[in-house]
Amino acid sequence: MAQGWKSAFVRFTEWFSRIAYINLLWIGFTLLGLVVFGFIPATVAMFAVMRKWQKGNLNEPVLQSFWNFYRKEFAKSNSTGFVIVIIGYILYADIFILNFDDSLTMQIVKLLLYILAFVYLMILAFFFPVYVHFDMKWYQYLKMVTLMVFAAPLQAVLMLLIGYGMFFVLAKMPILMLFLLGSLISYVWLLIALPTFTRLEQRTSPNGK
Repeated sequence: MAQGWKSAFVRFTEWFSRIAYINLLWIGFTLLGLVVFGFIPATVAMFAVMRKWQKGNLNEPVLQSFWNFYRKEFAKSNSTGFVIVIIGYILYADIFILNFDDSLTMQIVKLLLYILAFVYLMILAFFFPVYVHFDMKWYQYLKMVTLMVFAAPLQAVLMLLIGYGMFFVLAKMPILMLFLLGSLISYVWLLIALPTFTRLEQRTSPNGK
């Protein structure tokens, strides 16, 4: 019994160390790209390494693998990501900057904008899992990630709820937030997204990475 607990503790320690290391790399490479240009490729690299782990590839050096994904996807991921960021900014401006009067028409418009904003958040939840799983042109990811939201809306909502829940809990523990926030969310999101992709691939047979 004691040996079983020791073995479980060793496995947990190893898993925690990997998750924490990836999170520090994510922060470091985001800063390397001056945040604006580093956040998206660093997040792509984090999800890509996590995907490899969940596929059973645990032997490749983490830093080398992270850097290879970061360098390879730097331009393409930023091109796709900036389009999504611009769309998000437009929605933000429409909802929080524009003044809506009390007319029925404007209230309907405001409701529609809130619905679009929620769909946008669902798209964000699927964006990085889709990006690291499928090999496409940068503009094709926009179509694919939108289709994923409508093909698996419950999974998208679940990913959002889990992501928000983790952020809410870790925000109360800054030290753990430093070591776990991005990597833990990406790990759990991939646990949800990858089986979803597998089911869809069995129906449509897209060209996966």
